[in-house]
This record gives sequence, C-alpha cells and structure tokens, in this order.
Amino acid sequence: MAPAATPVPVSAEASSLQGLLGVLGGQAAAPWAAFDSVAGVRWSDAKPLDNPDTVSPDATHYRGGDMLLAGFGEVDVPDGKVGAQAGVKKDNEGHVGVVLHGNASDVLSIALQKFYPSDDTQGILQRQFGSDAAVKPIAGRCTLDDGTSAPNTQKNAFYELGIPGIAMPLFAETYVDEDGGNQGPGVTNFVFYRNKPLQRIAGMQCKAS
Repeated sequence: MAPAATPVPVSAEASSLQGLLGVLGGQAAAPWAAFDSVAGVRWSDAKPLDNPDTVSPDATHYRGGDMLLAGFGEVDVPDGKVGAQAGVKKDNEGHVGVVLHGNASDVLSIALQKFYPSDDTQGILQRQFGSDAAVKPIAGRCTLDDGTSAPNTQKNAFYELGIPGIAMPLFAETYVDEDGGNQGPGVTNFVFYRNKPLQRIAGMQCKAS
C-alpha cells in the first residue's frame, strides 16, 4: 500500500466510474442523456428501455453498457457461448457490465457486475477514486438474503462515498454470488444509489458498521 501522503493515481479506467458517479451525484437527479458521453463507457443500448421485470418506481427503465475498473489483470472468463459450444476467453477482470436504472425521466441508481467474487470490495472502491476519497462502511454482516428468509450468503456490505468533485455523498452496496453454475466463475456486484438504501439494510437485518 502506498504511503498515506502519496496520492493513489486515478487511471483512465477509474475515471469512467468516477465520471458516472459525478453525473449521478449532482444536486438533482440527472436525465438519461446526461450519461451519453461519460468517458470510457460503451453503451450497448442507445437509449433507456422499459424494464418489465420490476415493480419499483425507481427502476421502470434501464440502459446497459460496459467499462473497465482499475486494479485488475487478465483472467479466464466465459466466452458467451452456450451449451456444448461454451468455453472461456481472456479478458481483464475489471471489465464490468454497467446498467443504469431509473424512471422515465431520470437515472436513480447504477449497477456494475464483474466476473469472480471479491472479498475486499471496500479496497476495490477505494482504488477507483484515489486516497482523497472516503469509502466509509455503514452496514454489513447481514442476517438475510434480500427478499427472503434464507441466511445471507452474498456478503452484502454498504458504504457511504465521499468523492472529491462530487457534490452529494453517494451510497454503494456490494455483494457476491460465489456459485456461478453454468454461467461462469461467480460474480461481484456493485450498486450505487443517490440516497441511503435504508429499506434494504433493514430488510436484510444488516448490522451498523
């Protein structure tokens, strides 16, 4: 680890997430078009699409893409083929899927997913923003998986983010799926919110950090 007095450099990969969060963390919720030209993000959806799989008023629309997180190297990942044709390919472990969620007019949260479960999600977040940013744990050690009565297996953890240059504090939730099954080596999820996700923290009976 670098000495505290030495800033952690923010790479081009890191600036992609910081750019997304800079738009998300404005004084008011940002319209979908505000995310069109965030550096380093490649959008697979040209515009927001209807999300028929939700009952949440905060996620009636979505838009997908991909980008890179900083601090990862090359690994084997699924090649996207199915059945007997399925195999692996080389890719950067920090290559993540990006999904914006929101209502018809504004984006209200951002979800990232990378292959391979990671234990040190706080460290991953800190590397994206540099040593001047604060990644403060606010809840974890949850009792239940979300929406179930089953014991928590996804290692959900919640953080408050104070990022220089972003007007509002943001909140992050991280969790893992260690059993990838036929889909690959498991995943780590990152979800960023404008508001503290108190309902999720309470529903999973997470302990304050």
